[in-house]
Amino acid sequence: MDSPSKRVARVLFAAVLVLAAGAIASSYATAEPNVARAHGSPLGGDGSPAPGATGVAAPEGAAGSGDAVLTDTGGGSPDGAASGADEPVLVDPAEHDPGDLTVVGTQGFYASDERAELVAFDRSGEVAYYADDYRVYFDVDPVEDRPYTVEYLAAEHRDGAACANVSTERCTYNVYERVNLTTGETRTVYGELTPKIYSGRWHDVDRINDSHVAVADILRDSVRVVNTTTAETVYEWNASAYFPEDVGGAAGDWTHINDVEVLDDGRFMVSVRNMDRVVFVDPGEGVDANWTLGEEDDYDILYEQHNPDYIPSERGGPAITVADSENSRVLEYQRVDPETGEATTAADGEWVRSWGWRDSRVQWPRDADRLPNGNTLVVDTHGDRVAEIAPDGNVNWSHTVGMPYDVERLGTGDESGGGDSMRSIRDARGAIAGGSGSRSGVGVPLFQPGGQDADSDAVPPTGRITHPDRGPAETVWVALKELTPSLLVNGLLYAAPSWVRFTDLAFGGLAVLTALSWTGTELYWSRYSPLAALRRRL
Repeated sequence: MDSPSKRVARVLFAAVLVLAAGAIASSYATAEPNVARAHGSPLGGDGSPAPGATGVAAPEGAAGSGDAVLTDTGGGSPDGAASGADEPVLVDPAEHDPGDLTVVGTQGFYASDERAELVAFDRSGEVAYYADDYRVYFDVDPVEDRPYTVEYLAAEHRDGAACANVSTERCTYNVYERVNLTTGETRTVYGELTPKIYSGRWHDVDRINDSHVAVADILRDSVRVVNTTTAETVYEWNASAYFPEDVGGAAGDWTHINDVEVLDDGRFMVSVRNMDRVVFVDPGEGVDANWTLGEEDDYDILYEQHNPDYIPSERGGPAITVADSENSRVLEYQRVDPETGEATTAADGEWVRSWGWRDSRVQWPRDADRLPNGNTLVVDTHGDRVAEIAPDGNVNWSHTVGMPYDVERLGTGDESGGGDSMRSIRDARGAIAGGSGSRSGVGVPLFQPGGQDADSDAVPPTGRITHPDRGPAETVWVALKELTPSLLVNGLLYAAPSWVRFTDLAFGGLAVLTALSWTGTELYWSRYSPLAALRRRL
């Protein structure tokens, strides 16, 4: 007969399992729908749109010629949007001002239920434009003086004869295209085949002028300047000229250069993800080491970052907003004089953390753009969310979007083109009560709650990472994230269904541990002892 202690233990084990299962079921039942989920084409076996589903033929050339590839089929309405709808989803200028539209490129993943999409929606979440013609979408950029036009970077996988030019069985076609969101008219700016699949997909292209673009070439571990009219590479900086071979990632994905930004002074700001650094490359001179942000494996500064954006001196810089991806936070760094703390472009300046944000949902953020209103537009990839964050850390606006990669608010300029540094905003608005803050962020708490009574126009003291004050549960989840290996968590979320969050993994892990503990306890209590039986056999 079971003793009372055994019955109590079994009740406790069962209660934990029911609690964990209930939490996961509740997460599934209450998951917010993807704003673009009502649109989209049937998926093929690899997650790409099914052949012919979108009505847009894949480009055949390996290099862009600049010729227009019109998506108007002649019936009076452009093709290329969701095939499930009678008409393509295009922006109506009479209903949508450019400044009201947010454009997102999403990555998608064939193992989950998340598709790759180029989608524009308004503040209410109404989809104004939709396309899903490619296997993956990465960078999105507005086009100057064309309020409803964007350029985007996408990729598709090919095999067999389509890869003959690169002499491999499988390959990737990287394409940089321009699309008018009101008409659907699309043209290829530049396209190129690369001989690999996942490590061959470019993540960012930055326009230099009408005929040249800068390419963050992951496969070649380099930044290239390409003449889009001739397909000629006119300049290339390779990471091997600066970094030793014993740092970074494995062969085939050594540096994972995922972003390049052409600065007004002619330098390139380059995100070298696998080295946890943002470097500044001066053509002809190489890396300016005095300007480097981050250090190899110093994860307190950056940990496999994405999409750093430069804020120049005229808007309170030099400063950088950056998605600190594996740390699941968004940061800003200011370059200051180490003696005076004043902003400086001098060679002896140093980068100090000037602002940061996170909450319990954010997981693997990969873009952070400072808007002209002082808020920061954030891509929360594994939180499946695009959010606008106020300086005090409150989420002013957000919508659920499946696995987003890059985001732009039309009418605000390229990346952080229209936003000021947090130092400039702090000077204009004042700091939240509790001190003016340290210029270096040293000696201040890691987190500064964004209290309910705080002035939304105020800014936390320098160096603090803000997150909304939602009680003990919020604090516990954020602290738990600090203790878990982010690479493992993000790997699991990458392949998981779109509704799964970090909290679901945590409850799932708790359920597994509880089940194993219960099983082990029952074996220990039973007359049959596996260890004793094994000893007898031996």
